[in-house]
Amino acid sequence: MNKKENTAYSTLTQKFNLLKNEPLKRYTSFKIGGPADLLALPKDQTELKKLIKQASDLDVPVTLLGGGTNVLITDKGIRGLVIVTRQLNANIHIIETQLNEKIIFVEAGVRLSKVCQFAINHSLTGIEFAAGIPGTVGGAIMMNAGTESGSMSDIVNAIEVLNQKTLAIETIDGKDLDFSYRHLNQPGIIVAAKLTLTPGDQNKIEETFKQNLIQKNATQPVSFASAGCFFKNPVSGKPAGELIEKTGLKGMRINDAMVSRIHANYIINVNAASCEDVLLLKQQIQQAVFEKYHIQLETEVRVQGE
Repeated sequence: MNKKENTAYSTLTQKFNLLKNEPLKRYTSFKIGGPADLLALPKDQTELKKLIKQASDLDVPVTLLGGGTNVLITDKGIRGLVIVTRQLNANIHIIETQLNEKIIFVEAGVRLSKVCQFAINHSLTGIEFAAGIPGTVGGAIMMNAGTESGSMSDIVNAIEVLNQKTLAIETIDGKDLDFSYRHLNQPGIIVAAKLTLTPGDQNKIEETFKQNLIQKNATQPVSFASAGCFFKNPVSGKPAGELIEKTGLKGMRINDAMVSRIHANYIINVNAASCEDVLLLKQQIQQAVFEKYHIQLETEVRVQGE
């Protein structure tokens, strides 16, 4: 670290309650990742704005993390300031009621599981597909999380984003959002969202949630640390998990990184896997599938860090 960086880090640490050299494996579902130089857990949008402005003024790079469920952090960690937004989770309520739909407002750091429970409690249908999907609302929208029965792009009415240059909160309508498969291309930091759900029969909604959870628990390695499905499904043909399984890779292991025996599109952290272990395993999977099927699997999980 040079003198300028040292001064900038000291200034930030004096002004905010920051953690130094904090292991990022504590903040990801993969339980993998080296340290963040500085880490902040802002309690609200005001503190988030102040952090972003101060870091910008001091030329300190900023990396955002939500629930940490679809990300692999490198072993060297992340330089600069890492902001974890999971504490922006105070707000979830119905803001608008129309004849055939209700719009709920939810802050980006709210766990998706909490939104699902809110929907059950208020007899709202449309988000049953999200049963068992980990992470926060903000991360789920950024990844356009979903299953065969639906995805976040189906229910997002609008998002509120923090413009990192102007520090203004801007609202973007759902129709103007550039969603694609497991991706949202948009500027700014998501701080809240409006979701459109439909009134329905509470018993039927709850039963669908339960069935989706049972299915997920039976077919995915939920008891192991992972980042969720590791590869995107090809545009056509067999899904990634089936391609990997038929290539005979279930149970393949590099140190503590292993292809799940339950679902082959999951790389799991058996105990103390490193990012390097996972990336080596990823390369071997891609090579084996390409040699057999001439299909280049693309990763769904984002790799972040030095």
